[in-house]
Amino acid sequence: GGDGFIATTLLPGGLPVARRLAERGLARLEVRRRERRHADRRVALNATESPIAWSASQEDLLRAVARGEGVTLLDGAPGSGKSRVAAEAARRTFEAGGSVLWLVPEMAQAALAADLLDGVVNAPVEVLHSGLSAGERYDARDRLRAKGPHLVVGTRLALAALETEIGFVVVDEEHEGAYKADRSPRLQARDAAGILARLAGAPLLLISATPSIESLARAESEGWSRVTLAPRGASPRVEVVDLRAELRDGWRGMISRPLLALLESIEWTSGAQALLIINRRGLASAILCRDCGAAQACPSCERPLVLHSAGSLLRCHGCGLVAAPLDRCPSCGGARLRAIGGGTQRLETEVRRLFPTVSVDRLDADAAAPIGATERILDAFRSGKTQLLIGTALAAKALDLPRLALVGVVSADAGLLLPDERAAERVVALVVQAAGRLGRGAEAGAAVIQTYRPEDPAIVAAIAAARGESPLAWREREIALRGAAGGAPFLRTAKLTIAAPTAIGAERRAKELAERLRAALAADPSRAASRLLGPIPAWVPRRAGQWRQNVILRDREPLELIGTLAARDLTIDLDPETLL
Repeated sequence: GGDGFIATTLLPGGLPVARRLAERGLARLEVRRRERRHADRRVALNATESPIAWSASQEDLLRAVARGEGVTLLDGAPGSGKSRVAAEAARRTFEAGGSVLWLVPEMAQAALAADLLDGVVNAPVEVLHSGLSAGERYDARDRLRAKGPHLVVGTRLALAALETEIGFVVVDEEHEGAYKADRSPRLQARDAAGILARLAGAPLLLISATPSIESLARAESEGWSRVTLAPRGASPRVEVVDLRAELRDGWRGMISRPLLALLESIEWTSGAQALLIINRRGLASAILCRDCGAAQACPSCERPLVLHSAGSLLRCHGCGLVAAPLDRCPSCGGARLRAIGGGTQRLETEVRRLFPTVSVDRLDADAAAPIGATERILDAFRSGKTQLLIGTALAAKALDLPRLALVGVVSADAGLLLPDERAAERVVALVVQAAGRLGRGAEAGAAVIQTYRPEDPAIVAAIAAARGESPLAWREREIALRGAAGGAPFLRTAKLTIAAPTAIGAERRAKELAERLRAALAADPSRAASRLLGPIPAWVPRRAGQWRQNVILRDREPLELIGTLAARDLTIDLDPETLL
């Protein structure tokens, strides 16, 4: 400046030196606030469109939010306008002086929601998730302490962000398991958002194209409002490929002949894109018959038996049965039994060999590990730089691609082999979400669903929902099965995990815990409906040098019962997302 001083920014650790210079008149210190704001990717959205003519169902939703009514469950096919009408409700709330909290299950979905709100409400949106630095999170929370109203989009981290009056709470993709923390305090953000909305006297909106079985059952039993939006435009053409027939004809590639033919027909030079999803969860975990698609199951629980690498034995995660793999299929007598396998890297290799001139990328846990990698991969696909993306379930979310011509779900039924009560609904959600990426542009596009079990009720329901039909019968069946098993929301579940330095020690202590719980249940006639399962080895039996065993307790108030027991190295997961 004119006073002879040169402006500079201190390097880390430079403050003591600067102070000594200032004491000698050789420097002048000034403290200036530099606001740190996360540079979220911005997606071009047509949010400044002409006024929308809302449907009767959408108007019902807007009026319910304006009246501040309790809980509304909003469902409908992907692309039916669920997020857009929710953003309109947020705009009206904000203009009336109320703050809005919009939760998303994962970081990759935060930017889309923030851009939508930014465009519709035309006001700054604070984004909170674990991808922000500590300084960015601090500054965002500092801005939220100012007089509102505010708009906040984020993952579980955003739950405690608002200190001003909350006027509207949205839980987007409410069925997603990512809302449940797998580390202490093991919070279920969807349920916590409901408590927060109730305490604030604000309406709660749960959004999903495939609502969770818990929410469907609670909507019926607790009298929630239900709004279902009709599909907009043409539904994608959905083709089902029976992989058993492919094998019988000698075709052993991960990409079936019908899917390959559609990939070959794509006009890549015109900017068309394709998305291939592989459901890795559950792969190589069960013995599958390549002739009929049946998995070796527990005769008591009728759940698929899980193949454990230690000892190559099959175990039931319901009753604890241990069995050796059979030589022949118990359903059809076929001898072609094997653990199914094949992941994203193998699929990528196959795709690059078949389409050497196509720009291919992969999005899975390995590729997403570096900081910012998920956003970079998705940005390249959105911009058209990547023509074909291969990925796990994450790639089926947070994408709005008008040039997408084809979606292939390579292993639709892999998750059905998991001995978990939510396995079927996860498969339905994956297929519907994947197919729902289509139809965002002028063309409806095509979806190919590859499966060994096309007759499975979950696969049938997923195909129907992907075609824009209601899977009502399947939903009712799942609710009935959940009720018969005492699953959520009919009873609360606690997964108790015992850890010990040795496998024998973990099993012994888990058996002792189970015996004490059984005795406590037997002594209380009011708990006749309660259930106790296990002990059974955890899905990952050894972690951090500790062997782990699970005991599953279903009870109206499991913590009340568990509180009477003193156990070392006991981890309690209340309302777990998975029983494995």
